[in-house]
Amino acid sequence: MKRIICIGLAAVLLLLCTGCSLDVESFLQPPRSRGEQRQVQQALETYIRDSGIAERYTLKFPTEGEYTSAFVLCDGQGRPLTDDSAEARMAVAFYALSSAPEETHINLLRKDGEDWISVADGDGSGADIRQVTFGDLNGDGMAELLTGWSTYNSLDRRLAVYDVHNGLTLLTDDRLYTSLYVGDMLASGEERLLLLRVGSNNRVTASLEQLSDKQLVTVDTVRLDGQIQRFEGMTLCRLTGEVHGLYVDGIRRDNTLVTELIYYDDTGLHAPFYNADTNATAVTHRSNGLAARDVDGDGNVDVPRSHRLSDRSDADLTGYVTVWNSWEYESLSWEERLQTVINTAEDYMVVLDETQRAGLTTRYDPLTHTLDLLGEEGQVWLRLYTGDGETLPDPLPAELETVSLLPDERGKDTCMAWFDPQVLETEKVRYMVFRLTA
Repeated sequence: MKRIICIGLAAVLLLLCTGCSLDVESFLQPPRSRGEQRQVQQALETYIRDSGIAERYTLKFPTEGEYTSAFVLCDGQGRPLTDDSAEARMAVAFYALSSAPEETHINLLRKDGEDWISVADGDGSGADIRQVTFGDLNGDGMAELLTGWSTYNSLDRRLAVYDVHNGLTLLTDDRLYTSLYVGDMLASGEERLLLLRVGSNNRVTASLEQLSDKQLVTVDTVRLDGQIQRFEGMTLCRLTGEVHGLYVDGIRRDNTLVTELIYYDDTGLHAPFYNADTNATAVTHRSNGLAARDVDGDGNVDVPRSHRLSDRSDADLTGYVTVWNSWEYESLSWEERLQTVINTAEDYMVVLDETQRAGLTTRYDPLTHTLDLLGEEGQVWLRLYTGDGETLPDPLPAELETVSLLPDERGKDTCMAWFDPQVLETEKVRYMVFRLTA
């Protein structure tokens, strides 16, 4: 018997998010932060008042990356808090004075007992703070503060790295980058910095950096697809017991996608998908808009490639079979993981047996929220319905059985499947995972 599985799509799709900004008119009339952040804001205002500045200020908000607040709360080792149960011992604040709105300041605050106190203040390396992140790049147990600043070039950010162990000490601000990653790139338990940059003359690079003697040192650099204009999702995974790899999705000038793999081993930094002769990464180039991800939960990142079904002419992804492939470090080769039909409108995908792909056709009706999978002779052997339950699709032939699937996280009342028991195992359909996410 053949079997079918439905898996929630969610992270398969590329999602873009933008930051936000908020002006604070004065230290007498700012919008009040809540909880610990409110105490940090009060300490910042105390510093401004006691410094004799006594003028209006504006909170500055990073617009990219994981932390987009004007205040970032950290533990005693300079790590951002990941849950409400952790105790904040340090904070970083970004602001500008009304007399010099284009000069962003960084204020470092520490908690002394129950009180927050500003311990250092410094000038930023640009007018606008674009990104803030943290990483222990020298292995001393204290995370450095990494900030990205706007430049006159819309693609470039200026990186400034600060030591926050004793005050706020600028270590370097001479690196330009487009996107960055901080993590265990060497599979050693120690963090390293990877800088991705879209340069001039179709030169796109990835540089591995480490902090040595309070200076950033470039360990190695590799080239990437020369048509990349910006970077999206990044996923670090284990290629072997001793090698970690970072998968990065890049958006090319023609708005198509390409996935790069970047890893460091005892021979240096590598980007195995890139072809130096063509200055391109053709093997993972695609136009289907799907991000690379661990689609089958085995810990490896899979890259999707879609193939149009022979009798389909429209561009909807339901008219394609999307094959997910994983790259194997030991053999330097690709291995097929899953064959799927993806419904981006309803945020799910159907995993096929190999034999179910032969002669497969599909039919999707957005008005009734139904996806049909048909065999070689045009007979429906699976119908998936994800409507609100008020208007069910037209009934199918009596030989098709009906099951009610798990409702999705948006609280829809009806998720149903009609299936041919001669094609699918009843137990597999009745208990298949069917999760949709907003």
